[in-house]
Amino acid sequence: MRYFLQRFSQFLIVFFLVTFGVMVLMRAGLNAPGDPARTMLGGTASQQQIDTITARYHLDSNILGQYWFWLKGMVWEGDFGYSVQQNLSVVDYMRPTILTTLFLGVYSLVWALIIAVPLAVYQAYKRDSFLDKSGNFFSFFFISVPALVFAPFIIYIFVTKLDWFPRIGEKIYPWDDLGAHFKNFFLPVVVLAVPLSAIFVRLLRADMVATLQSDFITLASAKGVPPGRTLWTHALRNSLFSLLTSVGVNLGGLVGGALIVEQYFNMKGMGFLLVSTILSKDLFVVQSLSAILVATVVLANLGIDLMYAVIDPRIRHARALS
Repeated sequence: MRYFLQRFSQFLIVFFLVTFGVMVLMRAGLNAPGDPARTMLGGTASQQQIDTITARYHLDSNILGQYWFWLKGMVWEGDFGYSVQQNLSVVDYMRPTILTTLFLGVYSLVWALIIAVPLAVYQAYKRDSFLDKSGNFFSFFFISVPALVFAPFIIYIFVTKLDWFPRIGEKIYPWDDLGAHFKNFFLPVVVLAVPLSAIFVRLLRADMVATLQSDFITLASAKGVPPGRTLWTHALRNSLFSLLTSVGVNLGGLVGGALIVEQYFNMKGMGFLLVSTILSKDLFVVQSLSAILVATVVLANLGIDLMYAVIDPRIRHARALS
């Protein structure tokens, strides 16, 4: 519990620094730094409209006051603010984009792990074989190919030439049409999952190679433990730390990759929305999107830190003693 409270306090500090920093930078980048309401409404807004928005969201307060009123409304009232340009609440404006990015992120991460774990374990078990060397080559290749190149190549082959998948990733949800949903999300997920799985393969393979040379693996083999159990239970469990750390680190990178994918496949997710609202200076949407992204990444990393103790009891005992 003490460890959890320490990590959660770190989350609060990071959340405050990032979200407050975004607010400061957005205010500093405005054409009219002292009048954010006028910037959000545009040059054609009347003074009455400007005064209404300023009073409603306390935009005449200092920067700390504005942050406090926004944070209080978000946490205690569920009010993320209002997109004046879209004439919608921020929650209603963001809701479709959150689901799109959530599907992309979850599918990509799950498939990257499904591809990476068995491949890395097999490569480590058959170290320096032809298949191991081939796997190393392809993993290095896919790590080196940026999504800006990989996405149009995939589109050219599977959409333009073969016409197997739609060019535009319509927002078809699984509860509406499961088959059409997976068909629309398949290529975007491939573009995100393949390079991510290549990173996971290289990390897990390196750890597995070192683990398989450990004394406890030799002892398990000498005691007659079946090779499959030694490999998939003992060796894999003790090789997951770098993989889990990489999963946490790459969660933020998924958002950046999702932005490129959303542009190519016309899937308007959170990455697309974040860029468009920064350019249009829709302040509350930018702040709320930043808060959601920061909270997701930091809380996921907190969960990964807690999983370390599940994988290795020594970590759990060390935390208990501390």
